[in-house]
Parts: sequence; C-alpha cells; structure tokens
Amino acid sequence: MLPERAGGTWSSFCRRKPRSRLVGFLLLCNLIGLLAGSPPANAGLEDEARIQNREGVRLAQQGDWQGALAALEAACRLNPFDDTALTNLACTHNNIGVFLVKEHRHREAIRHFRAAAAQKPEDIQIRLNLLAALIAIRDLEAADREARALLVIRPDDPDLHLQVALALQKMEDDEAAVAILEKVLEAHPRHGGARLEMARLQYRRGNFAEARFQVNRALEIDPRRAEARDLLARLNAEEPLESTFEQETSLHFALTYQTVFSREWARDLLDLFEEAYERGGEFLGVRPAQRVQVIVYAARDLHKARSLPEWAGGVYDGKIRLPVPSLTATPDQLTPAISHEYCHHLVFVLTHGNCPTWLNEGLAQIMEGVDARRAERLLADEEGSLRLRPLDELARPFSAAPDRETAERLYAQSLLMVQHLLREKGLPAMRELLGNLGRQCSLDEAVRLAYEEPLPVLLEGLKEGT
Repeated sequence: MLPERAGGTWSSFCRRKPRSRLVGFLLLCNLIGLLAGSPPANAGLEDEARIQNREGVRLAQQGDWQGALAALEAACRLNPFDDTALTNLACTHNNIGVFLVKEHRHREAIRHFRAAAAQKPEDIQIRLNLLAALIAIRDLEAADREARALLVIRPDDPDLHLQVALALQKMEDDEAAVAILEKVLEAHPRHGGARLEMARLQYRRGNFAEARFQVNRALEIDPRRAEARDLLARLNAEEPLESTFEQETSLHFALTYQTVFSREWARDLLDLFEEAYERGGEFLGVRPAQRVQVIVYAARDLHKARSLPEWAGGVYDGKIRLPVPSLTATPDQLTPAISHEYCHHLVFVLTHGNCPTWLNEGLAQIMEGVDARRAERLLADEEGSLRLRPLDELARPFSAAPDRETAERLYAQSLLMVQHLLREKGLPAMRELLGNLGRQCSLDEAVRLAYEEPLPVLLEGLKEGT
C-alpha cells in the first residue's frame, strides 16, 4: 500500500500477500535391515550380497552415505534380483537427495532422486521428491514429464492427483490442473480437498459461478473448513460488483473492467500491461506463461471489494486490482501503477509468496521508476543520516501502517534498501536471492547464499545515507 505521491500524480498501490500452497514433499525413507545370522560355509553370491546389504544399512545408520552407497551398489551387482538391496539403494539415494535439498544443492539432489527412481520407479515418495526439486529449480519441462508420469503410476489415487494438480499450478499450467481435478471429482465427488482446490483455481481465473459451486460443495462435505468459509466470504464481497464487468484479453493478461470504460480504453490498457510484461522479463528474468488476472475499478469501488486503509490505492492478492482515480483518466496515466503491481506478480511467481514486504515493495518501486532522491529526503535527519526502522518492521504488510506518513516512510526505506543491494552485486545476485526465497530458504539463508554476507552487514553502508 502506498499513499498518493506529492505533486498530484496518481500512483498509489497496495499489496496483499496471496496465499501459496507449496509442493513440499521431500520425505526421508527407512532402509530395510536383515536378520543377523552366519552365512553358510558355502556362501555364494547371494549370501555375499546379503552381507554387503547389511553393511550398507549399518553405514547409512552411521551417516556414512557414500560408504552406504558403495556397499549397496555392490550388493545389487552381486544379486540384481535382491529386492531388499534395490530398495535400500533407492532409499539411500533418496535420503541423500533430501539432505542436499536442505543444503540448497538442488541439482545434485535431483541426480540422486533420479537414481532412486531408476531403482524403484513405482515409489511415489521418491517421485514426489524429484518433482518438488525440479519445480524448485524451475525446470518446468522436466517437472511436467514427472508430474504426468505420477498419474500413470497411480491412476486411481485422488490424493496423489490433487498433489499433482497443485504442482501443475506451480508450473503455470492451470488448464492441466483443472483437467486433473475434474477427473478426481468425477470419480470421488466427496473429496473435500479437490473441491476446495477447484474452487480456488476457478476463483483465481475469474470464474465466480464455478468457484461458488465448488466451495459450497466443499462446505457441504466439511462445514467447519475455515479456508472454504474465507473463500466464500471473498466471493460474496466481489461477485456482486464484478459480475457486471466486461472482459478483454491479450496474450498474457485477462482484464475485467467496469462498463464505464470503453473497449478501446481497455485494449489500450492491455497494451501497457504487455509492455510491462517485457520490461519485467528484462528486469527479473521471468516471463510467466499463465495469463495474469487484472481487475480495474472506479476508485470508490475498490474498497467495496477489499478492506483497505482509506489512503490505499490498489492491491495485489494473486490478481492485480487497479483503481482508476477518475473516469477521464487515460491508460497512460496508469503506467506507474501497472509497472508496480505487475512487479508484485513477478515476485510472487519467483518466490511463491516467500518474500518480505520491504524487498517486494522496493523492487516494485524500482520497476515503477520512483525517484530515490525523494525517499532520501523523507528519511534524512538534520545531519543527513537516514533514520531507518528495524528490519522486522518492514517484513510485515504495509497495510498495517497506522497512517499515510508511516506508510510513506516504509516505502521509502524499502526502495533505498533494494537499491543498495542492487549496487552491491547487481541484478544477478538479486535474481539469485529471489530464487533462493522461491526454494523456501529463510531470508537470512537466501541473502547469505546470494551475497555471501549477512543482510545487516550488507546494509551497514545505507545508514550513512546514499
């Protein structure tokens, strides 16, 4: 959220963090031990394989993963038909992969998950771990193949199909996710999780009637489900207003707008969004494949759809919601707000919602083209040093700011902090930081991996002014 800027130019906006349901499988599996016993005197290859398998289990239990792999691979070579040794080898590869993911070494982890899947291709736990790791590094083509392979392994498992539908949404393939959920609900009409997910997906796509039908069915199955009640409340607030709106689409955007604006006006606005799409791709290195939902309101109507402070002028909550301050406003006058709110969408795509407010808002102001000199003047004390707030105050949504002046200072500090980070190592490090957050690193971890220094150390130079 941001108040109107001095000088009378309209460029106010607000951000509300959309919810993201992560595909976070990454489960360990247990190795199978063998009963101890002395091999017969004439022990053959099978008995030697059993000995190597026991040694592999022992080494794995001690945390010697490489030694365990060597022993279990030897067991499998000695007896390629020993299902216990094959299972333990696959499990060891899987567990190494899980630990590598925790160390943010996703590409190495993927090699181990693939080795595990080669040994046990029907093991759903291993395949889900591989899928999650592929999504984390945004290898969407490989992730799509893996997701579809899972459906073949268990064609009648509704919970697995729901997980795959969630994964496909992370991969920006809503159409495929809808198709999978339709099949689940056809076979399992009382699957509450699939009903609610279909309702969410249809709501995000602007299909209010279908979303309402699905959420009502979800509530029939479980009336106490808080997420379903929350979604129904949003539908009740938004549908009466937006059901009268017109719609227009471009290659990357779906625009819903009030009838007071002409179709030509709407198309001009979509052209500006397409320009923002290109600028955003150059800025943050991502060009989403899924159409972005944009809703344009007369200024007075935005507050009917969303509970916002009186000084707020827009919101991003998975959809871009833009208020138009005057019915005579031209699309060009909305260009700063378009850039700002579209940047929020890019940050969400990259981080899956795992982004502190100051970083999100700082990037959005940079893409918008806000003048940092005004931010410096706003925060400078009499001696020229910057009066900075603690980081934890800037991690929370700025919609909680008590007044316009406080919000202005929060935005100003966010802009200067992000500019400072960009000066340190440029866009490559910033993109790496966002990618780390998308892999669900904590902020401290994400910064250390991208900048090789803690965030407080990086920001020390900002305290004396820029």
